Amino acid sequence: MNGTMEAAVQSLLRSSEDLKVALEAEITQEHGGLSGSSDAAERSRRVLAVVSHRSNYKGDEEGSVLILKRTPGHSVEDLSIEVAYPISGGFSFAVAQARRGTLDLRETGAALNQPRAELTLTIKYELATGTRSHTLITRDTRKLQSFTAECRRLKDIFTRNEFDADFSWLSLYTQELSLKSFSSPIDLRMANTPLHTRLSPASAGLPGDDAADIGIVREHWIYNKAIEESSTGSSARLLVRTGTFNVNGKMPSQDLSPWLRSTKRDSENSGWISPLKSISPLDIPSDPIDEQVASSLRASSVTLHRESLKNEAIASDPDLLVLGFQELDLSTEALLYATSTVREDAWVEAIFAGLGEKGILYEKFASKQLVGMLIIAIGRKSRLSCFGDIRFGAAGAGIMGIMGNKGATAIRMSYTPSAPKISPSPIVLTFVNAHLAAFDEMVERRNFDFHELSRRLVFDQTDGIDPDANIALETPKKVAGLFESDILFWMVHLNYRIDLTDGDIRELLSSPPGTDNVPLLLKYDQLKTAISSGKAFVGFSEHAITHMPSYRYASNTSEDALGYDLKRKPAWTDRILHMSAVNVPVTQRSYCSHPQITMSDHRPVSADFDLNVSIVDKQRREIAVSRLHRDLWGVEESSRIPKIKLQPTALDFGKVYYRRLVRRTLIIQNDGQIPCVYRFVAADAEQPICPQWLKIDPVVGLLRPAESLTITVTVFIGDSSASRLNLSPPRLDCTLILHTALGKDHFISVAGEYQYTCFANELSRLTRLPGPVRTMKSPNDGVSQRQSVNAPREIMKLINWLMTHVNDPSDLFDGIPEQSICMTIRECLDTGDQFPSLESREEHGPLAIAITSTLVQLLESLVDPVVPAYLHARCLQMTSRDEAFELLDEFPPESVNVWISLTAFLHYMSLQKLPSTNQVGMAKRLATIFAPVLLRDDAMGAFPPASPIGKRKFLLHFIG
Repeated sequence: MNGTMEAAVQSLLRSSEDLKVALEAEITQEHGGLSGSSDAAERSRRVLAVVSHRSNYKGDEEGSVLILKRTPGHSVEDLSIEVAYPISGGFSFAVAQARRGTLDLRETGAALNQPRAELTLTIKYELATGTRSHTLITRDTRKLQSFTAECRRLKDIFTRNEFDADFSWLSLYTQELSLKSFSSPIDLRMANTPLHTRLSPASAGLPGDDAADIGIVREHWIYNKAIEESSTGSSARLLVRTGTFNVNGKMPSQDLSPWLRSTKRDSENSGWISPLKSISPLDIPSDPIDEQVASSLRASSVTLHRESLKNEAIASDPDLLVLGFQELDLSTEALLYATSTVREDAWVEAIFAGLGEKGILYEKFASKQLVGMLIIAIGRKSRLSCFGDIRFGAAGAGIMGIMGNKGATAIRMSYTPSAPKISPSPIVLTFVNAHLAAFDEMVERRNFDFHELSRRLVFDQTDGIDPDANIALETPKKVAGLFESDILFWMVHLNYRIDLTDGDIRELLSSPPGTDNVPLLLKYDQLKTAISSGKAFVGFSEHAITHMPSYRYASNTSEDALGYDLKRKPAWTDRILHMSAVNVPVTQRSYCSHPQITMSDHRPVSADFDLNVSIVDKQRREIAVSRLHRDLWGVEESSRIPKIKLQPTALDFGKVYYRRLVRRTLIIQNDGQIPCVYRFVAADAEQPICPQWLKIDPVVGLLRPAESLTITVTVFIGDSSASRLNLSPPRLDCTLILHTALGKDHFISVAGEYQYTCFANELSRLTRLPGPVRTMKSPNDGVSQRQSVNAPREIMKLINWLMTHVNDPSDLFDGIPEQSICMTIRECLDTGDQFPSLESREEHGPLAIAITSTLVQLLESLVDPVVPAYLHARCLQMTSRDEAFELLDEFPPESVNVWISLTAFLHYMSLQKLPSTNQVGMAKRLATIFAPVLLRDDAMGAFPPASPIGKRKFLLHFIG
């Protein structure tokens, strides 16, 4: 054994373990070794190591035999522990002369090439469930003698101290322990939960369960550190297109290409070739001659293009398409049994027809049907080898909670990026196609179904496995949960509706500015409400919706001007959501419906995702996990005290402004001799770790001896914080407490000077300011009610500028405001300075947009809306302009003046002569934007939300 090999073995051991002997050997042929190929010989090589251990508390010596294997294609230093046997009562070994084959003397000098003297070493370990054994061959007789002598010596020690033996240290050298974090992806719900929230409750002087916290932080740290150390620095791109379509029991009868490929503009750039309708297998010509022509065209098109498209796909083509169908079969028989694949086959044929000439590059490789729900996975042929471990799940949630008319089907698969010379770690992708309970009032049942399906959808490892595949027999079969994925997609007919009246929904969809009303409607979307309230789909992401509702379109029934069925309220019932692990970046490229496909009362929805998969060396990762576990094991039981050093211990943020980020950093260094886990804790168990306006990143962490880490502390004053700070002394002070697990607490003082702002105040307070808010020395510097102004100076300053400088309001709400200009405008409002002067015509547009945006932001930031919530119901009862004006008598005085000034400005804007819209249309657009701001719903729920159309109509009494 050379010194390099022994050093490699010793590097895998902790300081409490000592390498006694290391012996090179090979697995015998009956164990899969000693094959004729060089690759097989490489795989059969092993290193046997005798290791001894002495406890810090007891002087007794314990021993173990480690069997290590070399990573094929890597250097001799890349060893990993395959088996660890304790040298105890169940341990035994035997040495024998290896059987020699007949010498082949036909070749000259053949005798000289025969193997040297070989000895077999058989190691056995008796378990309660049976005997494990390894038989190996070695040629190093001297090392073998040392090996057997050490084994006997350590076995004798065990016999004398059998009742005191404790081999817990050996668990660190078993794959079962060290690789448990990688046997399956971490549950996404846990992975995306902030680490500090998973620790025991703690505060200053009450540290909580430090030992348990160390274990949680250590597992999290090892998981991420191992990936970091084994990453190759490169990544693979995986393009995924997902789709959902409720087909309402219809068979395919239209071209599906808009749903399956990029938009027309992208199509021209990407090389997608649209299928010709005349040659689609879904079209049935009425004339036999047309059929012959179509057949001829179909054959010629394949002949012309197959050669040029074979195995050619460009960067924008999806690598994977996963499509979910609902209501595939609405027949009564389908509720009882669904064994036919006729409908699946028809839709698969339609899909490949929709892919056009590119269809030859793809292949369906998985599908799962449950009554009317069908999920199909189609991959690019050149990438099919990257997908594996395909499993399926299904659960009913329909009649009696189990029937398959409602429920979900799901596919789980691994994706392993291609990489030369290494075995990359795979990621797990899971796709769910679900159909939840219908009707507006069934929202709670939909929330319940989501949680039930999340619990019941599981994936057995035997599902989808090729019986002829070469799978190791010792691989444990495990059931995986739905959230044990790296990325989870729900492509679903969720049936969540809009909590508005039918008339309000249709009027907002049909009135100008058209799709600009979508964000307003989504405020009343049941799914958005369920997520924000924590009742369902918590942690999932959904791209901004910009398309019209996908349900319910008229099908042989009466319809409105937009084509929606008059008997059902339009809604975004068809959705695509996803959740991903932090280490798998996902970028969503599109999210849209496809109104061109009209065969169903739903419109199909699609979403494109761009996955950036880091290429991680799987074997190096496993080695790193084992090593890191050994390095960090036993911290909880160490007699040493963790020590850290902080620099600095005081953070001064200087002047702190509304909506301006300010960052400071501090450095924490492990100054002790053992690994250290730290966390920030609150001063009191009932208090948060830090004020709302301050953020710490990271809140918890682990440092090995001599390691250091930079912690970022950020101050940001939003509306909620500003509303309190505006009424407090300007000095910001707090103390952060950094606790070291099993150690002591450290204190960091934080200081800053808050700059008062006119934002996030009450209207009445703004009217009583003696001047610009920034001139106030304390929050009590306001004047009396008698000396107050009619309307806040800041609001009037914005309105006056717009009235003076804006003649065409059509562009005020379309552009994106520049944040730097908005920051300048806010500062001018707070200090009383003049707005920036216009030096050129090009500057007018951005400045006008920024001032308009600042006006809306100032109104939205008010603690109470301009029109108090208790008056909203009365506002909606007004049927004429005269009634609306009479209601102003019930407004608070400060609200009346702001209302009159704002509505006068909006009325003036609506009267401007515009080329693109009339006065009524502009008035409606302005009312749609400002009504939800001026009549903001009560966030506490004390007053029910008012109709957005009713709010708009009330505002139109003044500006229309």
